Amino acid sequence: MTTVQDILTFMEGLAPYELAESWDNVGLLCGDRAQKVTSVLCALDVTETVVQEAAERGAQLVVAHHPAIFTSVSRVTSDDTTGRVLRYAIKHDISIICMHTNADCAEGGVNDALASALFLTNVVSMEAGENGMLGRVGDLPREMQPREFALYVKECLRAGGVRFCDGGKPITRVAVGGGACGKLMDYAAAGGAQAFVIGDCSYDLMQRAQAIGLSLVDAGHFPTENPVAAVFADKITAAFPQVLTEVSERHADCIQFV
Repeated sequence: MTTVQDILTFMEGLAPYELAESWDNVGLLCGDRAQKVTSVLCALDVTETVVQEAAERGAQLVVAHHPAIFTSVSRVTSDDTTGRVLRYAIKHDISIICMHTNADCAEGGVNDALASALFLTNVVSMEAGENGMLGRVGDLPREMQPREFALYVKECLRAGGVRFCDGGKPITRVAVGGGACGKLMDYAAAGGAQAFVIGDCSYDLMQRAQAIGLSLVDAGHFPTENPVAAVFADKITAAFPQVLTEVSERHADCIQFV
């Protein structure tokens, strides 16, 4: 019999808690460690849609990237999204495991998945973050100009759209930081990258990147991190072939483009 604790221990081995940033909240955030697991649903976020899908699929466990409980929770009611998610999960006996910045830093985690989605080679750590393991840098399959590269990122990540600034240089080496990693651009430049792919970039960061000759591509938070859901599913399937592990088919980027 496979339990929530069995899968939690496995996930801890893939993304040890000590890799998480000090402000983060990771691990088993809701549920029963002793619960039997025959089905797992993997997703980027633990949304109401995701827990409903898990219940309909008969899954006893959701494994996600973003923490279901992040800021302080003083009450669990139906008045807010977090409360509704937790109430639904508890009502349907669904446990929730979240691996956040520890999965960002871990080998084979979020940023390696992003590098792989962009077909980067010779990938190494960007050596950012509290433990020096956040971000990745690698080589493009071929040289590209900034606009061409932005379109390449959009296609590879199936993003609805991308924003970018032109750093004024041909691009052969690329840094990646899934999610809001724009403030790490100095590490990207130090790693020899001419471009940096992130999500959630502000105007001032675009200005600064262009000023230092770095093409910054904002491909969105969801597209830059969602590849890890399939990675979670593949790894759990390999370790627990008797457990049906699937990626959510309903969870999608909340941001649309017109």
